[in-house]
Amino acid sequence: MSTPTDQSLSGMFSEEEAAAKAKADAQTAAAKQEDPNEPKVLDLPDVVSGSNPLVMAANPVLNMAPQIRNTIAVPNTAKLREFLIGKIQEFERKARELGVPLESIVGARYCLCTLLDESAGQMPWGGSGIWSPHSLLVTFHNETWGGEKFFQLLSKLAQNPQQHRDLLELMYYCICLGLEGRFRVVDNGRAQLETLRQRLWTILRDLGAGNDAHLSPHWEGVNGRRRRVWTLLPVWVVTCLAALIAFACYLWFSFSLAGRSDALFNKIAGLQLNRPVAAAAKPAPLRFKRFLEPEILEGLVSVHDEADRSTIVLRGDGLFASGSSTVLPAYLPVLQRVADALAAEPGSVMVSGYTDNQPIRTARYPSNFELSKDRAEQVARLLRNRGVHPQRIRAQGLGEAQPVAINTTAEGRARNRRVEVVLFATPSAVPTGGAP
Repeated sequence: MSTPTDQSLSGMFSEEEAAAKAKADAQTAAAKQEDPNEPKVLDLPDVVSGSNPLVMAANPVLNMAPQIRNTIAVPNTAKLREFLIGKIQEFERKARELGVPLESIVGARYCLCTLLDESAGQMPWGGSGIWSPHSLLVTFHNETWGGEKFFQLLSKLAQNPQQHRDLLELMYYCICLGLEGRFRVVDNGRAQLETLRQRLWTILRDLGAGNDAHLSPHWEGVNGRRRRVWTLLPVWVVTCLAALIAFACYLWFSFSLAGRSDALFNKIAGLQLNRPVAAAAKPAPLRFKRFLEPEILEGLVSVHDEADRSTIVLRGDGLFASGSSTVLPAYLPVLQRVADALAAEPGSVMVSGYTDNQPIRTARYPSNFELSKDRAEQVARLLRNRGVHPQRIRAQGLGEAQPVAINTTAEGRARNRRVEVVLFATPSAVPTGGAP
């Protein structure tokens, strides 16, 4: 007889998974028809040990996560995806052979897909929307919200830990291997995730699942007199270690410089220059407010028309995913409307990207300045492709400079994450005014 927790576990995975699994099988069959002499993207020895049957079957897949995070470049992401699909299917077969219940296999497959997708999506070769449209989670489960649903599933399983001990232990290992999900983008997320991991470890320890706080239960070697390390290592090993340390120092200085450059850039952007007082001008013409009125009413854009310029503000939260510069498909019709509005008015166009003051430190974006610049360039490229003359548009990144709201609240930070498209009217189109 199934328990309420079993029913909720089964309910979290829709019937669409059957079609998704058939799609994965078809992709794997197509991959097998390729040249057998072509090298695999990853060809690592499988680890068949494990603290329970589910972990034992999943170990070869778990072994992929750190390898993906340490792979600097992948020339063929499609081949890597096919390889990982095969690993997931091999896990399902082994789990069935070991007598693991179907509900646990489906739940474990969801967790493993989430772990591998997140690992690939954080790399330069898989970020910015390259991996996500054809992720493992989409292939097997027709879903894209693994970072959120993983922890929802964890919460449900923790209500009956005795019955779902094996799956809970697998999820614990996924977190230990770097899965962060929604905690990667929330305030104080890593501290919250560490607290959750400790609670899960306590539950498993009380169940006698055999978990230890150490990564290896036999990490201590035999006590004895050992020779000094430098007398055991050949010269080339010492040279490689020195080069590795030098490279690590370079990365540290690079990220440190990026952080300081943000602060310096904000000081420069905050300088107040004395500007001459302009003569009274006539009321600003409504260049875009009428044309973009539907988008303004929906809250997709805001427009500020002035005498010599008009500013269209695009909200960053709806325009991009967190930490990404790829424009979301839902916003492409809005950019088409903006391009139509710009094409109808003469003048030069400046696209400026802005972020909040939360620091970002990734291999692709060492600082907020690089992220804001890439976002501005992506929007400018889409506007050029949609009818705006290329020579009219320029793009710039301003990072966290010129905030329009305070950065101490989530709402304020959301307003500061934006892209501004400014049309500078030609002199002949600027209304002049003087004494009546």
